[in-house]
Amino acid sequence: MSFLQSHTFTVVDIYSVLTVLGQVIALILCGVLIRESMKKTESTIGKWLRAHGLLLMFIVALLATCGSLFYSEIAEWTPCKDCWLQRIFMYPQVVLLAIALIRKDKNIAWYILALCVIGAIISIDHYADQVEAALQPVPKENGVNELIKPCDATGVSCASTQINFAFGYITIPMMALTAFLLNGLGSVFLLYTGKPSRGFRFFSFRK
Repeated sequence: MSFLQSHTFTVVDIYSVLTVLGQVIALILCGVLIRESMKKTESTIGKWLRAHGLLLMFIVALLATCGSLFYSEIAEWTPCKDCWLQRIFMYPQVVLLAIALIRKDKNIAWYILALCVIGAIISIDHYADQVEAALQPVPKENGVNELIKPCDATGVSCASTQINFAFGYITIPMMALTAFLLNGLGSVFLLYTGKPSRGFRFFSFRK
């Protein structure tokens, strides 16, 4: 345990790189979706993603869950209230997607999409608080910026994680937001065939 703890910031660097990579992939996926919707035809990338989407989404959820558990259980950065809320909408995805993989049930995408939308909203709000605190420093109380004071009676604050905007903008809620975005887009790919049928279908299921 102490060995892993001594490599905390190596793990932070790895997850920061994965976050940037995830954001690049998310941009590509958005482009593919736009192209499919305009041409009303399924692209090669879209077809591949629909074939392997459940597995890819499971990997994203698993990595996000393992990362958050590392931060709290090994790095000993106690989660704040907002972090816990994001966990509530990420952790179940691991179980749901594992079951969906076994059953080959792509209809799970509806439930994953709902979890991702809510989780992303919480992540955006959490990240906005961090950015506001960084851009508009205010007098500190006991060494903690007033804008990121502890969320509850435990005295835990996001300031205690010591992640000072990796690559200039990445923090834990940004990592979570990226994971929610990837699985949200993955869900849309599973729900949207890219093919018209008597007109344009946005949501239809592929078995």
